[in-house]
Amino acid sequence: MNRSSHGFPGRTATGGLLVALVFLGQVHAGEPHHPAPAANGAIGASVEELLEVVRTMNPELAAMALEAEAAAARVKGSDLLPDPKLQITFDDISENARGYPGSVDTTKFTVQQEFPLWGKRELRRQVAEADHRRAQGELATVTAELTGRLKTVYAEYHQIHLSMEKNEELIGVLRTLVRVAQSRYALGAAGQDEVTTAEMERGGLVAELVRLGSDRKRLKARLNALLNRSPDAPIVEEPRMRTIPAASVLDFGQLMARLAEVNPQLVQERANLDAAQSTRELASKEWFPDVGVGLGVVNRREEPDSFEAMVEMTIPLQWGARRAREDETAAMERASRSRLEAERTRLAAEMQEALLALEAARGVEQVTRDSLLPQARIALQSTLRNYENGGGGSIQVLDAVQRLKKYHIEQIKAQYEQQMRLADIERLIGGEL
Repeated sequence: MNRSSHGFPGRTATGGLLVALVFLGQVHAGEPHHPAPAANGAIGASVEELLEVVRTMNPELAAMALEAEAAAARVKGSDLLPDPKLQITFDDISENARGYPGSVDTTKFTVQQEFPLWGKRELRRQVAEADHRRAQGELATVTAELTGRLKTVYAEYHQIHLSMEKNEELIGVLRTLVRVAQSRYALGAAGQDEVTTAEMERGGLVAELVRLGSDRKRLKARLNALLNRSPDAPIVEEPRMRTIPAASVLDFGQLMARLAEVNPQLVQERANLDAAQSTRELASKEWFPDVGVGLGVVNRREEPDSFEAMVEMTIPLQWGARRAREDETAAMERASRSRLEAERTRLAAEMQEALLALEAARGVEQVTRDSLLPQARIALQSTLRNYENGGGGSIQVLDAVQRLKKYHIEQIKAQYEQQMRLADIERLIGGEL
């Protein structure tokens, strides 16, 4: 029997469809996808769009911003003089007929004001300013953590989207394989097991597609929670992956210089150290007395009013308490300095780890994209043609499909890893690259 004219009607059309399906993934991989704006008002076509929303709508950031505002308000009153005191004194009180206090002969009205000297007011202001910087650092830390979580969830959301796309492509290939296997079985050129095996493989991918769809809904709800939106608020279902910066931009020395300057944790630790230094200096000033002055009016019966003035100062006799306070503040300063150095070391290690992981993932993606995936597609194409022409069995085609799926997964995982490490780097430097 001549196979070219009998046995497989429409074989050429089927083969063309199989080849188109195999290379569909290659077209998607080679051309960037730019989704059109959603008609239903969905947001999230890019992570940059969501970052703008989270910075303005997240209630945790709003609370931290108000705390920083409160710290700024405390600075304004930190170096002001304490409230003056009004003292009213009743002297020369006579005794009445019953032995109780009677008339008052002299009444004094005195206003007193305390003046902290020796730079104490300036030091208190420095402590308040350091607290304000610490509050700003806390706000920046929370902002970096929230935006980092948003970037991570968005990257996972994009990973799910890519996985669903690849699964749908492979389901199309297996659907066609089932039809070819059924045709061969009808002609006695294949066994029933080839049809059922192909159908089972297709069903497994369909089940996986359902699970991925459920994961996509879960990630939508998580994104909306970060954005302070309803869990079912619309999110674009075709997110756009962020571009990974070139290797020249990801230079360890340059990134560490930026980290040392603006990293939120370091900002906090430097503010803590400044506050500890000013507090220690303030404790040393407690050995010097504060001065108080007063001015009073003396009113006596049947005599003209007179005036009096006073000067008072504290006597630093509690030496033990002051030495204990000096020891306490000195220890707190050393502790703050140690925490600052430890934080610098930890952040440098995190930066190095993130850079190495990103470069490793970049290398894996490049090898997979440029070598493994093209070879896997060629192998699947060859196996499909052979099976269509009556050679081999469906198991060879399924093996080729599994290899292609494996490399798809490796490429998507490598892309996801790069997005994760990029988010880590930007969290460490406190901003976007």
